[in-house]
Amino acid sequence: MKKRLAFIDHNFHQKSRSADFLREIFKDHFIIDNLWWSLKDQHNLIELVKNYDNFFFFQSLLPLDDMLLLKNKNVMWAPMYDNLSQHNSYWKKIKYLDIKILSFSSPVKRLALKYKCKYLSLKYSMKNSVTRTPQKKKINIFFWFRSNVKFYDWINKFDSKIIKKITFFNCPDPGRRHDVINRRDIKKFNIKIIKKSFLPKKEYLNLLRDCDVFVCPRKQEGIGMSFLEAMSMGKYIISHNDATMKDYILDRRIGFLFDRNNSDKVNIKDISKYKEYRIKTAKKMYKNWSQNKKNIIKFFINTTNNSDKNIFTELLFFSDFYLRLKQIFKNLIFRNF
Repeated sequence: MKKRLAFIDHNFHQKSRSADFLREIFKDHFIIDNLWWSLKDQHNLIELVKNYDNFFFFQSLLPLDDMLLLKNKNVMWAPMYDNLSQHNSYWKKIKYLDIKILSFSSPVKRLALKYKCKYLSLKYSMKNSVTRTPQKKKINIFFWFRSNVKFYDWINKFDSKIIKKITFFNCPDPGRRHDVINRRDIKKFNIKIIKKSFLPKKEYLNLLRDCDVFVCPRKQEGIGMSFLEAMSMGKYIISHNDATMKDYILDRRIGFLFDRNNSDKVNIKDISKYKEYRIKTAKKMYKNWSQNKKNIIKFFINTTNNSDKNIFTELLFFSDFYLRLKQIFKNLIFRNF
């Protein structure tokens, strides 16, 4: 009989379904109970899950003092580097709680190694959906503005003469303002601006297939579903030089990494000449993922719990817990006056 698994995920992933590829892996071995949380109810969620024996956390954990209730249970966490604490005391607590780390980027792997956490490092890849196109003298670019990568961060990497069209999906993350492009450049680069709060999947994929170049919408990614989808189609990837993109873009044939110190420009020959190379690379990446994804279950089930019972780590943990309780009581006292 299958055991139950508490699969704990952010409620905004109910729309994007970003972690469904992991649910597919776990469902053959567990009955999955999906529990969606937000910052507002994160402390309440522990009451719903504390009676489980198996846990998978996608992106974020519950507050670590709540996680104490899951000590000595089977817990795996896939942290996302783009919003991950790197503080020394935080990772000592992760080690103490004996949480298994599923790493999708090299910086997360380095943190797990540094603090001697149990970890499994994998590269996720999507099944290929390649559209072969003839070599072009001019290119189409697709850019989805989300947060911290703006149009003027990357456009100077291109010679305007090689650009046929830019499709600009101006849909910022919640709390972000729309990116602004001046009228002269809209005309110069033949920019088509799409301002919608959401693009249906079919419409989005059609726009992606029509482009030669995909510009990554964020400086850092936990996994990077959008650029991995573009890679699976053999698209040329333009990205800020950070995780997880630089784990995949290893040469100029696959894509172009930019930062403040890089004044080079994109070479159109790399985009058109190496399309077949990118297709072969995408197929190889997916084959590797298909062969290695079974290790997730092996790692989750077979890795024993033998956390470091260091007294100083316990004192560190419980001193933080005490301070939080003290603050709660203080707030309750003042509320009664």
